[in-house]
Amino acid sequence: MQTGNKYIRRWLWSGAALIFLMVVIGGITRLTGSGLSMSDWNLIMGALPPMNPSEWKEAFEQYRQFPQYQQLNEGMSLPEFKQIFFWEYIHRLLGRIIGVVFLLPFLFFWIRGYFSEKMRNRALILFGLGAIQGAMGWIMVKSGLVDVPYVSHYRLALHLMLAFVLVSFCSWYALDLYHNRRRHRLKQTVDLNAWALTTAALFALQIIWGAFTAGLDAGFIYNTFPMMNGEWLPQNVWSMQPLLINLLENPGTVQWVHRILGTLLLLLVTGLWLRTLNANALKSLRLKAGILFMLIILQYLLGVFTVLYQVPVALGVIHQGFAMIFWIAWLFYYHELKTNYRTGKSLNGA
Repeated sequence: MQTGNKYIRRWLWSGAALIFLMVVIGGITRLTGSGLSMSDWNLIMGALPPMNPSEWKEAFEQYRQFPQYQQLNEGMSLPEFKQIFFWEYIHRLLGRIIGVVFLLPFLFFWIRGYFSEKMRNRALILFGLGAIQGAMGWIMVKSGLVDVPYVSHYRLALHLMLAFVLVSFCSWYALDLYHNRRRHRLKQTVDLNAWALTTAALFALQIIWGAFTAGLDAGFIYNTFPMMNGEWLPQNVWSMQPLLINLLENPGTVQWVHRILGTLLLLLVTGLWLRTLNANALKSLRLKAGILFMLIILQYLLGVFTVLYQVPVALGVIHQGFAMIFWIAWLFYYHELKTNYRTGKSLNGA
């Protein structure tokens, strides 16, 4: 079983790495306006791109029937179409590759008896989540093929959150297969568990509003920092009715919320790092907390520069990728905390 665990760990980490790459390519697809360049979904036949001039002409003609071309890209040339088609094709191809990478090793491990019952059930959960994610991707694209050539930012947020959920499951399951557990007691007055979970909850909100910011193109306005065009609140911050809808659909307000959540997250992670240092934690946990602290500073600065430079593709993609790197680092931190430590006031005399 130890040998089996080693291969299963590699399988899970490869899945997490591919999903991370999928998020990066997805960011490029979003920022280059490529996501609506393929207007159909064919799981098997769609695995190959157009292979000759006739097929390219047919694909381009199909694209011209939809709102993105008619309202935004009228007059686009075939070479320009090929550029945006490329990123969406790579994005979908990578999704197919992820499916194969999950399926074939899964069958091999099952046949060879490498799976425990618990791990087999976990693998089935991963397949279910992967299927939901694939369906959500197509549902998201479809929202931009009717009337308005923009993907629903709600569906975009759900699609991104599902990617983070998949990476979370892959990483957590892989970490569970290591056998280096040690029980260690923290100071009674330090409850790192609550701090870590609060960080996770705030980070989830930040990812959602980050997706809203991307989906509404809110990063292209108010390109100053820390103030927003000379004001602490954006103009027309509550212009929509009912008032609460501004938090979800008003681009200026959405960017403002994204900034506030990012600042709160920076402060919270700083607190988590300091409290970890003040606890009698092992060096490995203190190191993980320090990595989280450094990553959140880098991520915050990336967000600032992304806004200041009006969301260039490279900065926007790096900003999104760093968010997932931060999250994986949090998973490492929290897994060690849950596995190797007992925390909280319940330790009284235990």
